[in-house]
Amino acid sequence: MTSAPARRLPALILVTGALAACAARSTALSPAGPAASPAAAGLAAGAPTAAARATTAALQPIFTPPDLSHAHIAVLVRSLATGDTLYALNPQHLLVPASNQKVLTTAAAARRLGWDFQLTTTIRALGRVDARGVLDGDLVISGSGDPTISPRFPERWAVIDAWAERIAARGITRITGRIIGDDGAAKPGWGSGWSWDDLTEDYGSQVGALQLNENELHLNVTPAAQAGLAATVTAVPEQHALTLVARVTTGEAGSATRLGVERAPGRDVLTLSGTIARDARPRMVRTSLANPTRAFAATVRAALVRRGIFIDGAALDIDDLPATLDLSQAETWITDQSLPLRTMIDPVLRHSMNGYAESLLWALSPPGAPASEAAGLTVLRQALTEMGVDPAGYRAFDGSGLSRYNMLSPLALVQTLTAVWNDPVLRDPYMAALPHPGKPGSFERRFVGTPAAGRVWAKTGSMFNIRTLSGFITPQAGEPLVFSMMANQYTTPTSRIDEMMNAAVIWLAGASERASITTPQ
Repeated sequence: MTSAPARRLPALILVTGALAACAARSTALSPAGPAASPAAAGLAAGAPTAAARATTAALQPIFTPPDLSHAHIAVLVRSLATGDTLYALNPQHLLVPASNQKVLTTAAAARRLGWDFQLTTTIRALGRVDARGVLDGDLVISGSGDPTISPRFPERWAVIDAWAERIAARGITRITGRIIGDDGAAKPGWGSGWSWDDLTEDYGSQVGALQLNENELHLNVTPAAQAGLAATVTAVPEQHALTLVARVTTGEAGSATRLGVERAPGRDVLTLSGTIARDARPRMVRTSLANPTRAFAATVRAALVRRGIFIDGAALDIDDLPATLDLSQAETWITDQSLPLRTMIDPVLRHSMNGYAESLLWALSPPGAPASEAAGLTVLRQALTEMGVDPAGYRAFDGSGLSRYNMLSPLALVQTLTAVWNDPVLRDPYMAALPHPGKPGSFERRFVGTPAAGRVWAKTGSMFNIRTLSGFITPQAGEPLVFSMMANQYTTPTSRIDEMMNAAVIWLAGASERASITTPQ
C-alpha cells in the first residue's frame, strides 16, 4: 500500500491553536501572491469572492511557512455548490501523487464498468469423463483478474473449497492430468515505474488473471517453548509455490524480536530469518508471491485432494507447458463471479490496496485481447476526458500510485472528484468507500475529536517524501467543498506535512469561527 494513516495527532493542537493568530495577520492583507490567487491561476474569472479572500487569508500561512519553503506544495479548494475557487496554490503543478492516483482509477472504473461489474473465473475440463468418474485429461482454471479471493472477504476465501465440492458432486473421483492455471487473459506483472525494492513487499505484489490472498504470502511465526529452538512457521496460502527457507530461532523471554525476509525479484527462493522472544506473541510477516498463477493452481489441487479426488498430475502455470493448449473442446464445469465493483472499490479507497487498484485498471481494457496496463490506461484517459478532466493535468502510468512515473495536479484531482460528486449514480457508493474519521481505514484515528470529525471524506497518499490528501468536506456552515493537497520533496518529518494538511482541513470543516469569517461583508 502506498498510503498510511497520519500519526502524532496531538501536534494538531499546536498547529490549530496558532491558526487564529495566523488568520488575524493575513486577513489584513490582500490575498498573498500570484500563486495563491485563483484569478492569477486561470481558474476563475473576476475578483475573488469574500469567501475566497477569507479562505486564502487562513490557508496561505498554513501552506507557506518558512520551514517548508524548500518543499513542493500544491493545493486547490473549490465550492461544490458554485464551482468557485476558494484557495489555489500551484494548482496546475504536476507532482507525484502516491495513492491519490487511485482517485483517477476508481472514478474511471466506476464510470466505464458500472457498480455491478464483476470479474469471471472459469474451470474447464479438457478430456472425457468415464463411468467411474475419472477425467482422462487436465483441469484448467482461467481467470480474468478477480482480486476478491482473499480472507478480507470470508465468503470468497471459502470459494475454492466450494469449487472442489461442486466438482466432487459431479461424481469425479480422479483426474489423470494436471491442474493448470490459465492466466492468458492478463499475464502477471508489475506496474510501470515501480521501484525494484517494492517488488517483494506485500504492497508490491504482481497482478494478473489469477489472484489468491491478494497475491501476498503471510508467514505466521510462533516461538518455541524454549530459547534456542527453531520457531514454528506456517504459511497462508499453504500452497505458495515458493521454496521457503526458515531460519528463525527462539530468543530468551523479553528479548527483542527481529524478523526479515529476503527474495530477489524473479526468484522463487524465500528466506525468513531472525529471532522471536520465547514469550512473544505470534508475529506475521508479509511478502509477495513469486508466481500467483502456480500458487492458485496448487491451491485448487490441494482442495480437490482434500475432497477425496485423486490427481495424477502436478499444479502448473500454463506458461510451464511445452505447447499451447487447445481449449476449444473443453467443457465448462464452473463459472464463478467476483464480488461487484461497488465492493471491490472499498479496499482500494479505504485501505489503499494496490492490487485491487491495478486489477480495476486492467479490467478497463477493451474486450477481445488480453488485459494490460497499457490498454487500461488508454480507456482511463478516455473516461476521464468524458468526465471533464483536463488531460494536461496528469500523466498516468499505473492504477495504484506506486509508480514513480505518475504526475498529477490538484486541478485534475478536483476535476475528477467534482465529476463524481455531480453524478447521482457515482456519488453515494464512491463516498461510502472513501476513508472517513472514526471508520476503519486510513482515517480511523485521524481528525477524531476535531471539527472535521464526520465532515471529511478523503483519499490519502504516502510514499517516501510524498504526501497527498484529496476529497470532500461538508462544513458546519456553508457549501460543500472539494479539495486536493499535495506535498513532494520535503525534508521535514512526514508528521509535519500531516499537521499542515490536518490544520487546513480542520479550518475548512468549519470551526465555529469560520462561519463569521466567510460570511460575505
